[in-house]
Amino acid sequence: MSSTAVFQRVLVPVDFSECSRAALHKAAKLTRRTGGTIDVIHAWRLPAFVPPESVVGTVGAAGEPLVDLMQANAEAAMRKLVESARSEGIEITDARILLGNPAAVIVEQAGSGGYDLIVLGTHGRSGLSHALIGSVAERVVRLSPVPVLTVRHAELEA
Repeated sequence: MSSTAVFQRVLVPVDFSECSRAALHKAAKLTRRTGGTIDVIHAWRLPAFVPPESVVGTVGAAGEPLVDLMQANAEAAMRKLVESARSEGIEITDARILLGNPAAVIVEQAGSGGYDLIVLGTHGRSGLSHALIGSVAERVVRLSPVPVLTVRHAELEA
């Protein structure tokens, strides 16, 4: 007797890259077969090199605080992603922007949100780039309480 995994609730973390779009398309293929749902999250944090005064100071033409500007940009990118996905027939149940360390936020959401699977795009960096930037996907795979399917950009064509 074999058991087949059924993924009813799928979490797709996005960074608005082509890798994220590939992951979203892969999740859509899986959920079409199972009747499952897709939730999309984007987790961000201020870069370590941003001086603290920029966080509370003002930037931009309207004099917005940097945090507000970054949040507004993330919200606009999420709206665009969801609209694009829906125009392609991909139904997204929930889309959220969360502040914090991306890997930690993804793992926490997976554990507390009742998800069956994370579908996560990976840039496939290696060498110095990987050492300096690190890999959110790698940390999520190691720490996730649920299965993780990683998707490379090239898989969008498949």
